[in-house]
Amino acid sequence: MKKWIGSALVYLLIVIGGYTAYSYFVAEDSAYNEVGHGEHESIEKGEDHSHGDAHDNESDSEVTADVEISGETLTVKLIDNQGNPMDDLEVNHEKLVHLILISEDLEIFRHLHPEKIDPGVFNVDANLEEGMYQAFVDIKPSELPYMIKPHPLMVGDHGTHGDAHAHLHPDTEWTKEQNGYSVTLEVDNFSVKDNVVLSFNIEGAEPEPYLGALGHVVVVNETLEEFIHVHPRAGEAPVFEAHFSKPGMYKLWAEFKLNGEVYAFPYVLEITE
Repeated sequence: MKKWIGSALVYLLIVIGGYTAYSYFVAEDSAYNEVGHGEHESIEKGEDHSHGDAHDNESDSEVTADVEISGETLTVKLIDNQGNPMDDLEVNHEKLVHLILISEDLEIFRHLHPEKIDPGVFNVDANLEEGMYQAFVDIKPSELPYMIKPHPLMVGDHGTHGDAHAHLHPDTEWTKEQNGYSVTLEVDNFSVKDNVVLSFNIEGAEPEPYLGALGHVVVVNETLEEFIHVHPRAGEAPVFEAHFSKPGMYKLWAEFKLNGEVYAFPYVLEITE
């Protein structure tokens, strides 16, 4: 009898000890999984970069885009991180290459589409006024990561122009007119904390499809360091949604094709905290 009681006590102690150990390791594993999941969410959120942040992460890019000018011809050269020509591109809104040129005083805006002449080499003619520009090459490589960054481009003798950097002031009049067309911008908020919805009311014509969309919006900050290129939401209205990475002054151009001609309507807005 005593032997049986002793055996039972030993068995009970083993069961209790095993359960305690199991509970400990399960709790530890659960805590590890919760911490790991939280870190994974944080990483995912951190990788959700806006267009405006792209040039800050250019080290992640495996494609380099250079822009040169000779006479009136602009040349875009694309190379991979091995120094080889790179032209394995996907068609992005009906074009392989979108070249955006903006003068440093933010008065001149050009949206061009260079054509391929050699592997990784694209040309386009542009009649530009003398001055300093920033060029932005918007492409979509088929496999390699790419980040848009500004490329300084001097046309003519920039030394005679002095300090031409822009110092923007926010618009107070949100209706712009060109060639008899009137476009009014409505902005739902000006906060860096939320996506900013940009709605355009066009009078005088219905917007026609342009480069596969009802319009295009290009945004830069006043130092021409941040670049955002957004397309309209799905639907029949020219409504866009942009994310701004930091507060400051921004200028945007809203491009619409009206009765066969493309117009760029400029606006200046201030994004706050």
